[in-house]
Amino acid sequence: MHASILRYFIEVARSGSIRKASDEVHVATSALSRQIRKLEDELGTPLFERFSDGLRLTAAGKVVLKHAKETMHQYEIMKSDLGDLQGKRTGRVNIACLDSLTVQFLPEFVAAFHNKNPAVDFRIRADNYNNIFQFVADGDCDVGVTFDLARPHDIKLVHGVRMPLMVMVARHHPLARQKSATLQECVQFKLLLQLDNEVMSSMIAVELASLDRVGRTFVATNNQMMLKPLILSGEGVAFFTPLGLLEELKAGDVVALPIDGSRLQNMEVGIVTSRHRPLTHATEAVVEAMSIELEKFGQQIQEVVRR
Repeated sequence: MHASILRYFIEVARSGSIRKASDEVHVATSALSRQIRKLEDELGTPLFERFSDGLRLTAAGKVVLKHAKETMHQYEIMKSDLGDLQGKRTGRVNIACLDSLTVQFLPEFVAAFHNKNPAVDFRIRADNYNNIFQFVADGDCDVGVTFDLARPHDIKLVHGVRMPLMVMVARHHPLARQKSATLQECVQFKLLLQLDNEVMSSMIAVELASLDRVGRTFVATNNQMMLKPLILSGEGVAFFTPLGLLEELKAGDVVALPIDGSRLQNMEVGIVTSRHRPLTHATEAVVEAMSIELEKFGQQIQEVVRR
């Protein structure tokens, strides 16, 4: 019903590159470039500024992008309404989430939900907490699952669970015998830190700086899976929520210690949506089911951590 150009235009705007967009929409670069030029000719104005390193939206392009996103979203709502008339949930749900949620929680959740609602499919991207808020606010994602910190006013919290940042060490690590640990104790060992995680890195850095201590960072990476084997081998001390380490905590291979005196003990992970953007029936159902499962998952984690 709607020209493919809307979808093409949104993808080019998102990626800032004709080549990257062509890979996503499975259209030849030359054909996609012609479609964008044709749209600009039809509207009588450039929609992108062309640079050697990619494309950036012009002021006119931003207006068109807003229209394109709203049009495609209303189309999805219409399809959802038609599915509802037929007594089934249908559509695509776009989720942005923390990297740690892709280890166990979301794979199990989407598999169970899709099994009950086979006409619903998912697009999931993992990113840092600030970007997740932005994806939801911009309409690039329908649902965010992230830390409920400095939440923008146009984003609402649907459901949150307590998820403190904790010290994670191997069971044979010297700190594992303790009930809790201070940052002063942690910096005596090699540190395993996450890059591109403003919540963890900046807040820990602030607290360490206030103690006038500098720890030795052994490995810093933006991939939690990279750090997991290093934690298990006892190579260092990491700072994580228990979200991506539940199985290792259950098995006793990893020990989670509260951080004494840290303000990070009161963090929450929550499901967020836009305050102003209507959701499809499928997305509403996903949010409702995910809220229930996240609560169960949080309780399960608390039980394991308290052992």
